[in-house]
Amino acid sequence: MSVLKESKKKNYQKKTSLLLTIDSFHCVDEKGDKKGPVPPSKVSSSLTVAFIVMVLVLHEQIYRFLLFHFARDLHPVLEIERHRHILARHIAVDAFSCAAVAFIAYKHKHFLRQFWTMRRDQNFHHRLHQYNPAGHQVLLFFFSYQVKNMYDTIKWNDGIVFILHHVFAGAAAWGGMYPGVASVYSLFFMGISEISTCILCLLANFDDDFGVKGLDQAFPMTRMILGVTFVVTFVICRILLWPLFTFHFLGDARQALERNGPFETPAVKNALRMMMVACCGLSILQVIWLGEIVMISKQELSKLLL
Repeated sequence: MSVLKESKKKNYQKKTSLLLTIDSFHCVDEKGDKKGPVPPSKVSSSLTVAFIVMVLVLHEQIYRFLLFHFARDLHPVLEIERHRHILARHIAVDAFSCAAVAFIAYKHKHFLRQFWTMRRDQNFHHRLHQYNPAGHQVLLFFFSYQVKNMYDTIKWNDGIVFILHHVFAGAAAWGGMYPGVASVYSLFFMGISEISTCILCLLANFDDDFGVKGLDQAFPMTRMILGVTFVVTFVICRILLWPLFTFHFLGDARQALERNGPFETPAVKNALRMMMVACCGLSILQVIWLGEIVMISKQELSKLLL
């Protein structure tokens, strides 16, 4: 009787189900292997992606409803329907999704303690190949967000640069899940580092090209507070922490690519190469964005001093 009760509690890998809690990412194979958790099936992950995308669509529609009934009279700039839809997208989809992955990752930040050093060891196998349920959860939500974001990018005609970003980001996230590699690193790269992106999504509402034209003049104090918050979080997440995690990831990836062990399959190596290219490219962008932030900050300070 106890054996039957125990088997009912297990999440079998081949069982199709929605992955809504951290426990649902702790799966076992059909034999009930005791060696540790294994990732959920691709079918379960795909089903959950579809569910999360539908939740994001519903969340966006709720914000459109709330902005129409409770915010359109706050200022003439909010009377325009397109402006309210832009706000709903940036708040209910973009900022919400970034906040969600950052929150999940922060809850499991203890997995990242091993990276608080510049010393390298030979235990790359544990960091790259050991399945991390929390990392998989972050990757799954992040991939779902990229699916919804891709649709929005095409619908709103954001441009080819954003489309390419979503393609590469989504591919890296899926590669982290299947074949499954470096999932612990996703807690930072696709989790905690998105704290600054969350603030940026809110700040994007004040941009004349991708946001609501005139919103910066309507709510200048809000824009200034978000701007200062973004600079602080960007420096912490992208300038101070990003190089540290990049140092460890590239080192582990290089060690893995030099091996031909049972875990270093062609699929895993291809996923690692793609992640390394994406990581290096994004690292270069951090420097470029930092330069732009400095220039914009100088312009805003000069306006305040006049």
